Amino acid sequence: MEMSFDNSHRLVRKRHLFEYRGYQFSLIQDNPGKHPDHLLTILPTYDELHLNAAFSVAAEFASAVCWQNNARVAIWESGGRSSSHVQPLARLQPSIFSLPRIPSRGNVVGYELTRLPLIETEAQRMALARFREGRASNNDYLSFLFFWQVLEVGGGNPIGFVDKALRKYRREIHQAVEAIDKLPLQGRSVGHYLYTDCRNVIAHFRPKSGAMLNLDARHDRVHLVWSTRAIEQFAKCYIRNVLGLKKYCYLVRKRRGAFPMYFPEDQLSAHRYRIAYPSPSWGAITGKLKRKIIK
Repeated sequence: MEMSFDNSHRLVRKRHLFEYRGYQFSLIQDNPGKHPDHLLTILPTYDELHLNAAFSVAAEFASAVCWQNNARVAIWESGGRSSSHVQPLARLQPSIFSLPRIPSRGNVVGYELTRLPLIETEAQRMALARFREGRASNNDYLSFLFFWQVLEVGGGNPIGFVDKALRKYRREIHQAVEAIDKLPLQGRSVGHYLYTDCRNVIAHFRPKSGAMLNLDARHDRVHLVWSTRAIEQFAKCYIRNVLGLKKYCYLVRKRRGAFPMYFPEDQLSAHRYRIAYPSPSWGAITGKLKRKIIK
């Protein structure tokens, strides 16, 4: 199966092999101005059951990359082929070249796949999927709704969390505070403003509060842009502090030449695993952990 993989933050290597959630993948970077990247995997049989399972794992991986690198990432299934003579995954080449789907806002380089967040719960997975879609969207209205839905995962109270976060996590969401200063709160709490003047008017256009979104009014669009920037920071804070996404997994090899796989951070010291794709920047930033792994 071959899937298209848009990623605004370019990786240092053109090709990565890795195992994630029991599936082996090959990620091949393409020219971001012409085509999205390619994510390939080999399935035991080409049927709906295996296609859906592999796609779900690939989508979770995309969410993890989006979160770790703060990138705009999008993934969709492009197609596949069935054959009784399949080449090894490391030799497979892409055969589908479509057009990128994420907005072109320039690309930054020098990123890696060495470390990803360790997704342990269904709530974390659901929240990261919504966060990924919010980051990938080229529409502030849609992005706001996805980020707001992050705050609803796990039965959360978005209004209450926003107002609580401003008191408890103010330093962590300092970018949100800067955006909030530009909003016409008119004596309301930030949580109620984001709910009534943003979430409701986007989703319903005529909510019970009587607020109405004017798509052709410049000030309404400007306020929505600042609100989207703020709610994204609240979504990050919610995922970290309420859903508890604070652990990591690392791309390592069990032995020289072994297939790279993601392994939880807290289990690395008990095994002689090595970082799969070491680089100078990786050694400089996380030298302590690296020495712990290969001691």
